Amino acid sequence: MRFIFKYFAAIITLLLSTSVFADINIAVWAPLSEDKTSAGSELMTGAQIAVKELNQEGGLLGEKIKLIPIEDECNDSLTVSTAQMLALNKDTTYKPSAIIGPYCFNQFQKVTDTLAQAKIFQIIPTMINGTYAGTAHSGLIKMVGYKEQQAKDFFSFYDKTFNWMRVALIFDKNNAEIAQAVRDVFQNNGKIDALSNYSFEDYHFDYSDIAEAAFNDDTQMAFILGDAEHVAYMARKLRSNKRNYIIFVNKYQVMPEFENIMGHLIKNCYFMGLPSLKDRPEFTETLVKLRLLGIEPEGLAVYGYSAVQLWSELVKKAHSFEYKKLADSLEDASFDSGWGQLMFTNGNPTNTLSYSIYSYQNGEYTQVY
Repeated sequence: MRFIFKYFAAIITLLLSTSVFADINIAVWAPLSEDKTSAGSELMTGAQIAVKELNQEGGLLGEKIKLIPIEDECNDSLTVSTAQMLALNKDTTYKPSAIIGPYCFNQFQKVTDTLAQAKIFQIIPTMINGTYAGTAHSGLIKMVGYKEQQAKDFFSFYDKTFNWMRVALIFDKNNAEIAQAVRDVFQNNGKIDALSNYSFEDYHFDYSDIAEAAFNDDTQMAFILGDAEHVAYMARKLRSNKRNYIIFVNKYQVMPEFENIMGHLIKNCYFMGLPSLKDRPEFTETLVKLRLLGIEPEGLAVYGYSAVQLWSELVKKAHSFEYKKLADSLEDASFDSGWGQLMFTNGNPTNTLSYSIYSYQNGEYTQVY
């Protein structure tokens, strides 16, 4: 079995030991191999830049910061066992003071409960399902908001650009909440008759059958939600039969498989993702700083960077790395995220970031909305 993370052997050997002299650790828990490597690598890159910057400025409270990568397998049992291993570890050489992630939300309640009991601070740097809004611990921050926001942003773009078209909403059971949010926003705007629904499970993941049903319903575009391979093959089937058929997908769900499977059919597909922030006036100072370091922030890198920044702000405000003091400093306070001020209630953001929409053109992603 692959190591859960690169220091696994050392942690098991020293599980119950203690260390007097150690750096202060912050971990990034993200997929660093297989199908979600792109997103995980972007988060890690951003965090690495932020940690390097902190250390060049003398560290935090005079302490050097060390970044620890944790492999997110996006698997229920492995995710829980990783959280338990982190909680049991007594070796301060490797035990994180805070964790950015996990990226996937397998067994989310168990994971957050385990980390909270171990007094490990946790920052979720990407969009999370609205179901988890009620999952609250004093040391748990959902930094940017909820995935259901994409329903509103998808409809807004659709209404301004393609509102004469019928839409096929294709989804799996893991995305049923987001699919419902899409239905709700179409209903609330008087456009529910323009939406047809297709569950992957109901059609036994038969892409041909789903495509036939969608074409028979006179749909001209599809919003597809699911894991990378299913989304890519579904999109390919639709596009192979109708080259002008419009495809929308969630960028973080599908890469890099989508690009590989679609090939030339990827041209003019649309991707929903967190905003790059480059054009926001509030981000100018951070952008200049990153470019001086030789970094052009792309994708999720800026969110990894901002998560470390948010943690460092809390540490400075609390003048401590202790879980409770960090948690106490979180409430009733505003924090500079690099793109604007963030405020939280019970770890939930007062505002959810809106998604941006990108089109794949000439070998690159161009923001169109």
